[in-house]
Amino acid sequence: MSKLRVGIDINEVLRARWLQFDRYYAQEFGEDNLDDQPEYVYDFWKNYHWEDVTEVEKELKEPEDMPDDINPVHYQTDEKGEANADSFLFKKAEEIKLTARDVYNRFMYQDFLFEIHGSAPKIYPQVDVDLKKFLQKYENTVDFTILSVENKLSIPPTLFFLSKLFVGINNYKFLDNPLDMWKHVDVLITTDPEIIRLGSPWGKKLIKLRRPYNEELKSGKLDVLQLVDLIENQDFQKIIKYKTK
Repeated sequence: MSKLRVGIDINEVLRARWLQFDRYYAQEFGEDNLDDQPEYVYDFWKNYHWEDVTEVEKELKEPEDMPDDINPVHYQTDEKGEANADSFLFKKAEEIKLTARDVYNRFMYQDFLFEIHGSAPKIYPQVDVDLKKFLQKYENTVDFTILSVENKLSIPPTLFFLSKLFVGINNYKFLDNPLDMWKHVDVLITTDPEIIRLGSPWGKKLIKLRRPYNEELKSGKLDVLQLVDLIENQDFQKIIKYKTK
């Protein structure tokens, strides 16, 4: 008989992604853009401020097209940050229009890709120790899978983050849609408000870890604060049909 499949979501269960995102958002766009920002959110696109921008892109001329006798004075910049040498060194500047979504994607998956997904701190300092205890407690009863919604660019840094936890799990799933997690598990441990709001499919169980952004949502089968709260939890043991020796 096959084992029950239990999935552990990464974000805000193991990885404090929001903390890292918020830090670099303030660094890139300024503290002023955080004035109306809720303290703790899950959906960065929806809850943070993004807007369309127009940027000027300069392309260097070929070496043979550049003059050999540019005076060092020409490199001095004016109040706008422009130098006289620019007209000698660069081709005609082009304007590039970026949508708000383009700005978000560049921030999330290019400019701060590793910082947000790979260097994010653990959700709390001892989560790796608690995760190990949790896995050892139930490994003979269920099959575990680590899951996360990831852009293809964020998968390598996410694997780097997981490597720091020394996770002893063989199964990993990186998905485009959070609801696709249900295809791979029978029991899902998550903080994702979208998944919690829609509830679990028939025959499957949802374990909610409480966060400020999901507190008012119905919790499904079980509602706890952290993964450690499931290690000796009798309700969880009933869900997975755990039998003590």
